[in-house]
Amino acid sequence: MSTDLLEDLSDDSYVLRISDVTLDPSFPKPGSQLRVDLEGELRQKVDLAQVYVQMTVKLGLITLVRRTLSLPDLLASWGGKLSGDLEAPPGPWKQTWTFQLPREIPRGDFRISFDAYTENDDEFAALRAKVDFRNR
Repeated sequence: MSTDLLEDLSDDSYVLRISDVTLDPSFPKPGSQLRVDLEGELRQKVDLAQVYVQMTVKLGLITLVRRTLSLPDLLASWGGKLSGDLEAPPGPWKQTWTFQLPREIPRGDFRISFDAYTENDDEFAALRAKVDFRNR
């Protein structure tokens, strides 16, 4: 991975094998744009509109957000969208998303987990993010 902020917990049994994730800027700040470039390989055909993501946001021991959304709805809630064919065939898969981070993000050291599953409950991907929005 091109960033230390993300950890890929997926193994060979997951549908998506992530080869690289790049964040620009590499250390996001509240109120700024964040570009995410994801590259990987799909092991099987996937209806991306039917992938759902369980997202948890924690600040220390406190859970701030726990939501389950479809992948398109999650991306849309942050101002992004899926590109390309939503019925993605097996093989190389690339996505680029640009998000506008709100200025109102509280200062803190956040832990964010993304556990994604296909419509058949196959494990799609598992990512953990550590994002420190404290003043430096």
